[in-house]
Amino acid sequence: PDCAMHALDRWFVRLVDANPGLRPRVGNPDELRSNHMGATLDRLRHRVNVSEPNVADAVDGAVITALNEEAVAGAALANKGGVNLIVSYEAFAMKMLGGLRQEIVFARRQREVGQKPGWISVPLVVTSHTWENSKNEQSHQDPTIGEALLGEMSDTARVLFPVDTNSAMAALRAVYQGRGQVACLIVSKRDMPHRLGGEAALKFIADGAAHIEGERDGAELQLVAIGAYQLEEALKAAHRLKTRGRRVLVTAIAEPGRFRIPRDSIEAAFTASEEDVAALFPSGLPRVVVSHTRPEPMLGLLRRIDSGPQRTIARGYISRGGTLDVAGMLFANRCTWAHLADAAGALAGWKRDEILSAAEQDALDGHGNAADLAAFSF
Repeated sequence: PDCAMHALDRWFVRLVDANPGLRPRVGNPDELRSNHMGATLDRLRHRVNVSEPNVADAVDGAVITALNEEAVAGAALANKGGVNLIVSYEAFAMKMLGGLRQEIVFARRQREVGQKPGWISVPLVVTSHTWENSKNEQSHQDPTIGEALLGEMSDTARVLFPVDTNSAMAALRAVYQGRGQVACLIVSKRDMPHRLGGEAALKFIADGAAHIEGERDGAELQLVAIGAYQLEEALKAAHRLKTRGRRVLVTAIAEPGRFRIPRDSIEAAFTASEEDVAALFPSGLPRVVVSHTRPEPMLGLLRRIDSGPQRTIARGYISRGGTLDVAGMLFANRCTWAHLADAAGALAGWKRDEILSAAEQDALDGHGNAADLAAFSF
């Protein structure tokens, strides 16, 4: 296991060092070191009027820190000739949305009239996110920023869900290769298992999705995961179903906007072809989608792979939260491996008793012990 935020931190410092001609600027509303970007802070330093001893600050510091999300996002977005980064808790990135949207709308209009914007795309990394932030209850549990940006044109407003360190670095790399885009990366702050090698991670981001486990040919059901914690639960559910003799394909989506129904020719050039969609999401398979976001907006976005309520079910954040750990958040929002396995069985017509023990069924039905689900591992 490794922390994706630590990996992004190291990668960004190397990027800055390799490009001395590009002025760096980091928009930081709060807690950059807590968000595991300590190397970036030490390298670039808080911008201050008067420097203090033994503090990572300087009068020419490139980290613009203020308890005002819109102001620090504006500082990064205004640095059009440089390389920029914005880092925020997921819940409070919503305060940046108005300013981000104005940049997105203007850049998109430039594309429409043939004046493509030349500034290096700006990543907004949101972490300490909905599924892992418990100390301040639901005030810190809000996936709305990704949902809102997915409403904009996906060629200009990108939303990416890396699943491990390699895919997080590949996502950041892909953003900086782009021009005139704002990209939201939803990144776990906690250590997560490695799921993709270097080349596989690059392909995952380039294609927008990838099969993680199982065989496409002969699969009886597909589990589609959007988000790091969601992929882990999908893999556990697939393992349980596999031990019961079922053939399950687990697929992760890195960039949901690539699989939407395009709304104009520019977005059509960005989205996946019919052939690519068919290869990743075989027609006719029962499908359980589990998302970092609320399930309804994600299901609406993914109409191309939705075969209707009898064949496609979505799980995600349903506004249940509080001072819960990750396992508690997953349980409260019906996104544990057991909830996914149960939903899969209902879709595919498999007997519940063949998939889950009596104690596990009781836990799901609300009159057992949720700890009985934690006993299962793979």
